[in-house]
Amino acid sequence: MNTSRFISLLLLLLILINGCTKKEIKNDNATNIIPVEVTLVKKSNIDRTLELVGTLSPWKEANLGAQTSGRILKIYVEEGSRVKEGDLLFEMDDTQLAQAKIQYQITKDNYERMKPLYESGSISQSQFDQIKAAYETAEKNYNLLLTNTQFRAPFSGIITAKKLNEGEVFLLAPTGGAPTIVTLMQINPLKLLLNVSEKNFKDIKIGQQVEIKTDIFPNEIFKGNISRIDPTINPSTRTFEVEVKVPNASEKLRPGMYVRATIYLGKTEGILVERSAVLKQIGTAAYYAFIVKNNIAKRVDISIGQEFDSVIEITRGLNEGDYLVTKGQGVLKDGNQVEIKNKAE
Repeated sequence: MNTSRFISLLLLLLILINGCTKKEIKNDNATNIIPVEVTLVKKSNIDRTLELVGTLSPWKEANLGAQTSGRILKIYVEEGSRVKEGDLLFEMDDTQLAQAKIQYQITKDNYERMKPLYESGSISQSQFDQIKAAYETAEKNYNLLLTNTQFRAPFSGIITAKKLNEGEVFLLAPTGGAPTIVTLMQINPLKLLLNVSEKNFKDIKIGQQVEIKTDIFPNEIFKGNISRIDPTINPSTRTFEVEVKVPNASEKLRPGMYVRATIYLGKTEGILVERSAVLKQIGTAAYYAFIVKNNIAKRVDISIGQEFDSVIEITRGLNEGDYLVTKGQGVLKDGNQVEIKNKAE
């Protein structure tokens, strides 16, 4: 009898254990259904832009010096002086110029005196030709010395450097740098040189608008236009150079400023999703997301394109019509059963 009672108790215990196990499995299955929110993937119009950085340069720059060595007679400008095209900037010693001017005046007077005599037949052709040649030679010599004695601004701008002072001797090939007395820059407009990837070569056109921002003026946007496109690709960097002409009437922008440039390439269609719906594989540059099919979560590897403030472009991995998980994706695994709590169309 003791044996029978023991067997009965053992069977009862097995029944109880089996019942509890089934109940636990049932409960586990119920808790494995993960609530999520999804949105329908659609195509949208995207303003295509290209984000680049660069440093502003003067539109024109000239390091001005004499053609020969000599003493500096007078400098009419200082650093920061604003000049117009044709303004006199500095003069070199004019001893030779004075002599050339005298010779030029003598030959000019002689030419003007002999011309009526030649026209009346009082002197021969050969005599007049000699007088005329002497006059023209003296004129050219005087003008040459004049341009090498009085130096004028080749364009309007600002004097940004004064290398020598009055009375100093200018050497044509001084040690330590290029022969320069003053440096002139044109800062309206300015020039911005950008290195653009070869993959965008077909997208860049002369005249395209470029928006420019700088941290110095964080709330202002400056605009320019593409003025030159390098026709060749640099084989080392796989980039090509683009020149942007930047109007600068206010002169807020200055050469040497670091700026961010945005080139507008036009509109195309693409898939945009909330940035929060995209997950990054830890320790890698890979991205992924979850979509829902028949209440089952499916992990998909994705590639991202252009980024905006709160949304991001998906170039691979999502298709129009997919239901993308936007909330709850952080705890999902591939194949999890889900319950859709909210569906945004």
